[in-house]
Amino acid sequence: MEQKRLVIILADISGYTEFMLENRTSAVHGQACINSLIESILTEVDIPLTLQEIEGDAVFLYATDPGHDGDWQRTMEEVSRKIAKFFDAFIAGIGITSESTPCACAICRNAEKLGMKVIIHVGEAMFHEVAGRRQISGPDVILAHKLLKNSLDSKEYLLLTEAAYTAMGAHLPGTFESRHERYDGFETVPLRVRFLEKDFIDARDAVYKLTDSERQIAVDGYIKWARPTVLKASIDQFLRPTGAHSWWQRILMVIDALITIPMFHFYWRREIPKQQGARGKRRER
Repeated sequence: MEQKRLVIILADISGYTEFMLENRTSAVHGQACINSLIESILTEVDIPLTLQEIEGDAVFLYATDPGHDGDWQRTMEEVSRKIAKFFDAFIAGIGITSESTPCACAICRNAEKLGMKVIIHVGEAMFHEVAGRRQISGPDVILAHKLLKNSLDSKEYLLLTEAAYTAMGAHLPGTFESRHERYDGFETVPLRVRFLEKDFIDARDAVYKLTDSERQIAVDGYIKWARPTVLKASIDQFLRPTGAHSWWQRILMVIDALITIPMFHFYWRREIPKQQGARGKRRER
C-alpha cells in the first residue's frame, strides 16, 4: 500500500431514472443518453486522468500528484481544461437533442430536465490492488462520494471542495458561490459551486439562432449519433434491463433500434428542421 495526494472526480447524470421506467422506449433512450455522456467523458480520459470505475450512471476518475509542485500545478491545469470540455460537450449535446428529437417518449420529451453534476475533491488516498486491479480508498474518497448527496437545489452544477478550488479555481471559467455541507464523521465541509442551469438554457436557445444550413448539419449529426447509440442502448437494456421488461419487450427494443431509425432517416432529416423552425417562430411571439 502507498498513500498519495490526488484529485478525485465524480461525474454523475441526474434526472434519468424516473423517466426510464415508463416503458421500453424510454428505457432504451435513457440508456442511450447515459452511454453518450459516459463515452463523451471517456474520450477525455488520458494522462493525467485515470478511470477508476463506472458506477451505474456516474463515472469515477482521479489524477495523482506526480511528486513535484510544478508538475502538480500543471496536472491541475490540465484536469481543469478537461472538466470544462466535459460540460461543453454534454450541454451542447442536450441542447441539440432536446430540440431535435421527434420522439415523444418520457426521456425525449423531458430531455431539458436532465443534467450533469461533477464533484471534485483534492485529498489523499491509499492505493492497493484487489484481484489484480488498482483501487483507491480512504476518508477523502468517502467524502467525495458523500458530496453526491447534498442540499443543493439543482441538478446541473460543478461542485468543488475548498481544497479542490484552491488547486483548480484559477483555471476554471465562471463564477463560483461559497456553500458548505455537513456529514456524519466529517467536520463542516466548505465548498464552491458553479450552477449551470443558464448554460443549458443558452444551449437550447442556440439551436434557434442557427442558419438553415447550420441547422441541417446539426440535425444530420443528431441522426448520425442516434443510429449506433440507440442500437447499443437497446442491447444494453436487453442484457441488463432497468425495468421489469419481459423477454418479448426486450426483443422489441432491439427490433425497434434496427428498423425504426433507418426507416425514418430521410423523413426525420426533412421534418426535424421544419419542426425547429416552427418552434422558433412560436418562441419569438
